[in-house]
Amino acid sequence: MGVVKHQSVRSTILIYLGFAIGGINTLFLFPHFFSDDQFALTRMFLDIGVILVPFCTLSVGPTMNKFYPYYTARLDDKKNDMLTWVVVATLVGFLLFVLGTFIFKGLIIRKYSKNAPMFLEYFYLLYPFMLCYALFSVIENYSWTKHETVVPNFLKELVVRLGTTLLIVLYLFKLISFDLFLWLFILIWGVVLIVLLGYLKKKQLLHFNFQVSGVTRKLFRPMSTYSLSLLGATTCTLLAQNIAPLIISSTEGLKNAAYLSIATYMATLIQVPQRSISAIALPVLAQAWVDKNMDKIAEIYQKSSLLQLVAALYIFLGIWLNIDCFFMLLPPVYSIGKYVFLYMGISKVIDLGTGVNAQLLSTSRLWRFDLVSSVILMILSIPLNYMLMRTYGLVGSGYAALLSMFVFNTIRFLFIWKRFHLQPFTMNTVKAIGVAIAAYWGGGWLPYLGNPIIDIMGRALLFSGIFIFGILALRVSEDISSTAYAFLNKIRSRK
Repeated sequence: MGVVKHQSVRSTILIYLGFAIGGINTLFLFPHFFSDDQFALTRMFLDIGVILVPFCTLSVGPTMNKFYPYYTARLDDKKNDMLTWVVVATLVGFLLFVLGTFIFKGLIIRKYSKNAPMFLEYFYLLYPFMLCYALFSVIENYSWTKHETVVPNFLKELVVRLGTTLLIVLYLFKLISFDLFLWLFILIWGVVLIVLLGYLKKKQLLHFNFQVSGVTRKLFRPMSTYSLSLLGATTCTLLAQNIAPLIISSTEGLKNAAYLSIATYMATLIQVPQRSISAIALPVLAQAWVDKNMDKIAEIYQKSSLLQLVAALYIFLGIWLNIDCFFMLLPPVYSIGKYVFLYMGISKVIDLGTGVNAQLLSTSRLWRFDLVSSVILMILSIPLNYMLMRTYGLVGSGYAALLSMFVFNTIRFLFIWKRFHLQPFTMNTVKAIGVAIAAYWGGGWLPYLGNPIIDIMGRALLFSGIFIFGILALRVSEDISSTAYAFLNKIRSRK
């Protein structure tokens, strides 16, 4: 777990810096300086990108994570042809995506012509965006197999968002038009792709070999089966988690997608630790399955659950404690997303608290269950979103997220427990929940300080102090405690 802990700390810091910048962009700059439709359009591109990446890459990224240990054990780097065929598969997937948009052109026009005409006006920009986004995704996965997570996270989480901030400033001062803004907004992904390729080349980690190796011939069939099954699983999961903005924009208009995006972005903040821990744990789990090291797998499962739960509770309750003051800083209409965030946030806490179950399943011999459970999630999520949003409005998407994610993670938890005799919870899980409740209760006692920004700062400091003290005093997580004490020792040694 040492590799996971040390790299995840650096990656998480970078991701949070990126999310802080992204928060300024998404929560303050876009709502104040762009129309609701313009803001929603930028969010729709990102939501569609997340949903379609598995299809455009034919899900070869996770396949690379699972099978790469077999290649490294049998081939030296220069003869390793896996990356070559992964990139070729991505280009094939992208061409299939382009073909699909022409086949379903009539359906797309019917669904969005009335309530979201701006989306159709700029639909052509999806092509360069998906090409750059998909290629970056597979090269990022390749970096993970080489245990290079910090630079990809720096580019994806920090550079992209800083670039977006710069573009917003240029647009604000009327130095670029909205059309040019969208083009540059999309081409940022091409820039970070080139930079990542250059970094890997400099580190002598980038090798393309167009000669088919014996390993590829031997593993082609199982890799193809795995990739196609995982394509279904990841598409179902991502579609279930990102379908709400597409439904609301086609039925109620783009501006409602803008209101929803604020709550969705805040809920996404809770997932930040999961993104860094999962990226680092994935190759470690893959190797542990190859080595049949069940103790290592159990350790990663339990420690990832605890680390993610502590972080999720801290972020979720910290935001909810200040939710009213936060919405005071936005145009009043955006406050409609308050309770959407509440239910989405609880669903994220459940998802993180159950550990790296997706990565554990996808790298195991029973990886097909990843597809089965993901199909169940999609079957639940899409109709629930549609029906509950029609009945309850935007808050219906929060209800749908909570119900579907609870069922989804319960099914995965029970399956892993029954088949592998593994479960992620310990007494420290109970301690973490108790500390979080005490910190929230303590922060709630502070009276309103007269200004929303001052109130957010004061309440956040009080909540953070109680939470951090409780986690360290009760030694809830040895990983957190050792990292914190090591940091304090470094500070003392410099004095």
